Amino acid sequence: MSKKFHNLSEEQANLVVLKVLCILEDEQYKKLFNWPFEDISIDDLFNQINKVYADRKLKKRFVDFCLNHIATKKQYSLIEGFFNLICIFEDLEKYEECIVLKNIKDSILLDLKHS
Repeated sequence: MSKKFHNLSEEQANLVVLKVLCILEDEQYKKLFNWPFEDISIDDLFNQINKVYADRKLKKRFVDFCLNHIATKKQYSLIEGFFNLICIFEDLEKYEECIVLKNIKDSILLDLKHS
């Protein structure tokens, strides 16, 4: 596992993931060859998301963090970013990763619907 997120606090790591997802909102990022980051790989990003997904408390706090962003900014760019990230993993035929991404995205949407 890459150490890109290793020295970050939970809040800092969540913020990086959130910002990356918001940037990935753009339609052009549905393909890996348009990956806009030099210092964060798709694997770095997924590993951090998977770490959050694997821990119930981390996942709850990440979902709350995302919901707070949506409520504050009144924008859903991170959801679009999830959709585009899922498209990238589908193209790579990494379907297990797609399930993790979809489950986190769905958790955010379900909690958003109930709030």
